[in-house]
Amino acid sequence: MAAEDQPQPLPKLAVIAREAGVSVATVSKALNGRSDVSPHTRRLVAEVLERRGYPRQRVKPARGSLVDVMLQGLDSVYALAILGGVEDAAWRLGVDLVVSAVVDRTKNGQPPPAWLDRISARDSAGVLLVRTSPTATQRAWLADHGIPAVMVDPRRKAPAGVPVVVSANRAGARAATDHLIGLGHERIAIVTGRPGVPCAAERLAGYRQAMAAAGLRVDPRWEVCGYFQTESASRATRELLAALPEPPTAVFACSDSMAVGVYQALGEHGLHVPDDVSVVGYDDSWAAEHVSPALTTVRQPWPELGSAALTALLSGTPAARTELPTTLVARSSTAPA
Repeated sequence: MAAEDQPQPLPKLAVIAREAGVSVATVSKALNGRSDVSPHTRRLVAEVLERRGYPRQRVKPARGSLVDVMLQGLDSVYALAILGGVEDAAWRLGVDLVVSAVVDRTKNGQPPPAWLDRISARDSAGVLLVRTSPTATQRAWLADHGIPAVMVDPRRKAPAGVPVVVSANRAGARAATDHLIGLGHERIAIVTGRPGVPCAAERLAGYRQAMAAAGLRVDPRWEVCGYFQTESASRATRELLAALPEPPTAVFACSDSMAVGVYQALGEHGLHVPDDVSVVGYDDSWAAEHVSPALTTVRQPWPELGSAALTALLSGTPAARTELPTTLVARSSTAPA
C-alpha cells in the first residue's frame, strides 16, 4: 500500500469524540468548561481521556456544576471557617456546593459508603475532603469515575496521588518557639497534639528544629501530649510540673484549646502567666482573645485554606501539596524570661 493510501491517525479530539459517542465540537466544549454540555457527557469525555492516556487533559467543570464538600463534623469552628472560605470561592467561581458531614456515624473519620452513591447520582464535578479521609475503596471509586478530590487539613497522612491543602504547621511552630527563645526563654516545654495526626507531628518537628537551631537542649520530660483537648492538656501540664524539679519558663501549646488547659494547670500550681511562665498557643481561635491574659498564638488561614482548595480542585491540575503561611500574633501571655 502506498504511503498516501495508508489511513492517517485521527486527531485527538476526533478519537475522543468517536469513543464517547459525541461530536468533536462537544468534546471541545467539555474540555473548555462550556455550560451547554451535560454532566453525563462531561463524564464520558473524561473517561475516554483517561483510557486514551491523556490524564493531564482534565475536563473543566461548567459554571453551575456541583462540588461535594465532606466535613469531619459540623461542631468544629475550624471546619466551619474552612467551609466559609470554600463558599466564598464557590460564589466567585460559579459553582454550587453540596455539604455533608461524617459526624460520629462512622467513628473513624471516614465518609460512609452510601456517600459515593449520592455523589454518583448528582454527578459531582469534584470532592473536597475537609479533615476527613476516604477509604482506599472510596478513593479507587472516585478515580475510576474521573471525580477529582482534594484533601484539606487531613487528620491522617494523605494517600499518594491525592492533593492536599494545609497550613505551614512546621514553620508556624518554629515561629512560636523562636518567639519564646527571642524573649530569653531556654526551658521551653511543649504540649503536643494527638499522635498520628500530621499537623501534630509537624508542629512538634518545628519546635525541635527551633530549639536545635538555638543550641538549646530539649529535656524529654518537656514534651507531653494533650491530644488537642483542654482537659488532657491540663492533666499533661500537671504531670509535667510534678515531674520537674523546677517548672519551665515557657510552654508552647499546639492548639489554643490546649493552651486553656495549660492556663488551668499553671494556676493550680500558683504560677502566673506570663510573670512565671509564658504561654503560646496555636490556631488564633475565639478563645485566644478572650482568655486572661490574652493568648499569644499562631494564626491559621482557615478561610484561605478552603478557598485555595476549591480553586485547586477546579483547576484540573492541583499541586500535590499546597502550604499556606501562618502568622504569629503576639498578645499578653508572653514576656521576657
